[in-house]
Amino acid sequence: MASTNQAIKTRLSKVEASLDKIKYNAKLLSKLFIYSILYGLLNINYIDLVVPGSNLPGYHLWLWLAYFVPFIPLLLVLGLDEWELVGSLGLTASLMNDLFYNPIGILLFQKPINLSDWYMFQLGFKGFTVAWSFNAGAFTIPVTSLLMGATIYLRTAIITGLIYKWWSSKSSSNIK
Repeated sequence: MASTNQAIKTRLSKVEASLDKIKYNAKLLSKLFIYSILYGLLNINYIDLVVPGSNLPGYHLWLWLAYFVPFIPLLLVLGLDEWELVGSLGLTASLMNDLFYNPIGILLFQKPINLSDWYMFQLGFKGFTVAWSFNAGAFTIPVTSLLMGATIYLRTAIITGLIYKWWSSKSSSNIK
């Protein structure tokens, strides 16, 4: 009877420790995603609104790097196996840029734009209409509405998959 009680107490303490780790991971994930969202909304959009990027060679490659730079230290602190988390945070910042560039432009600079038309383009509903070019330095890529929409939906799916993979690895390692 005493050994059974001890086994139950041991198992309960393991479950409690696992739940504490899950709570910690949930808090960490929430804080990092809030930071990623604010970083994309405020910092990246401000830079993108102020810098005439299409005229600078390689601007959009630099911008893609800027999405991920603040999250790279996580790899140094938490380890390289946290690449899914870092990738999802950088991609979230990129989505905040692509989904809120003009609303932030309106708020910060009173930029006159028809948001419904802009969102129709961003989400792929304007077909092969080209609105801007991706400047990669050595070459440029005309960005159609379909391409823009596809990249937004693809990034959303990738973020979801990366977070699912990251969370699953954290949850499965906690419960043993």
